[in-house]
Amino acid sequence: MGSTRDPDRRDRILDAASAVFAEKGFAGARVDDIADRAGVNKAMLYYHVGDKTALYSAVLLRNFERVRVALDEALATGGSARARLEAVITALTRMVQRHPDHPRMMLREIASGATSLEPEVLAAMLEVVGVVRALIAEGTAAGEFRAIDPVLTHLTLVGAVVFLNATAPIRNRAAALGPGFSLPEPTTDIARFIKEMLLDGLAADRKPGGS
Repeated sequence: MGSTRDPDRRDRILDAASAVFAEKGFAGARVDDIADRAGVNKAMLYYHVGDKTALYSAVLLRNFERVRVALDEALATGGSARARLEAVITALTRMVQRHPDHPRMMLREIASGATSLEPEVLAAMLEVVGVVRALIAEGTAAGEFRAIDPVLTHLTLVGAVVFLNATAPIRNRAAALGPGFSLPEPTTDIARFIKEMLLDGLAADRKPGGS
């Protein structure tokens, strides 16, 4: 075997690791299961990525890089801060629907106390937070948005996107028992709902505490 690492094989390993971590969390995941799902032996897995901690970090770093690229593309559409925030909401909604393992991994991590996040992963996460925070601050300075905490706004946005998508399986089961719990699944419908709820709340002409 040569010394050159195969990027396609590495991606396949990360895809398998992402699925296993999303299903079982960091503590419950086994390297053997990841190797089996990727169709490689453990030696090959360690060669291309590393141990379980390295796998976990590599998956999350890839996830946050995907998010960052999607956000950069959304911001590149130009226009007002509101228009770009609308594009960001659509981009985030598409991301979690295309890569559902990412929000599931993060929800498991949050529930466990976020004890498995390496510093480099936290840095990547904060970089993503910074993009939205800067956009909110820009819109506030321009008079488009009312004065509001940008970090809480980011958490509200991400929480809505992640939870609406992460609850799809249980919503589908509940909807089968009767009406009242089904939601629209298309990206455009979910994104539009979040835009209306969040952006109306951010609007500068909205009176605090008003309806």
